[in-house]
Order: sequence, then structure tokens, then C-alpha cells
Amino acid sequence: MNIGIAKYAGLLLAPGAWAINTELAQILPYVDCGAGTSWSVVASFGAAILALAGALVSHRRFAQSEPRTKLFIARLNVLVGLAFAFALLLQGAATMLLDPCLR
Repeated sequence: MNIGIAKYAGLLLAPGAWAINTELAQILPYVDCGAGTSWSVVASFGAAILALAGALVSHRRFAQSEPRTKLFIARLNVLVGLAFAFALLLQGAATMLLDPCLR
């Protein structure tokens, strides 16, 4: 990953993982019900791990010697990544609690 883009990994990976997980949440309950599997849970927690990885990459790519504006943007990227990771964890918990065949 390019160093310039790596600073924005939390801002790019986390919402992308959430968007893909939201689309998969519309499809996978039918697969889960028919096959008796739990791919929805795997997709949700996999996307949460991807969002946390984006936040971690963003955190590792900024140095304290950078200007305050760049530090703010880098920290904002980390917070966005963590917020989306939390939302994905909640979606994963919801898919664990709800039966996919009730849809």
C-alpha cells in the first residue's frame, strides 16, 4: 500500500467493509437458512477485522512530528475506522442473535 494512501486506510477500508457487509447481509440470510450455516456472522466479523486493520494501518502511518492538520486528519481516520468497526461488531452480534430463517 502506498504510504500516502496508507494514512487514509481507516477512512477507506472501514466504510468499504461496512458497505460490502451491508450488501451481504441482504443475501446471506437466505443461504444461511437453506444450508444451516452462519456465513452472515463470518462476513460481519471478517469485515470488523478489516475495519480494525484499516484503523491500525492509519495509526501506524502518522508521526508526531507532522503538522497539526495532518495529525488531525490521521487521528480522524483512526476514529472513523474504529467507529465502523464497532458498528460491524454490533451487526455481527445481531446476526448471532437472530435466526436467519425468520426473515
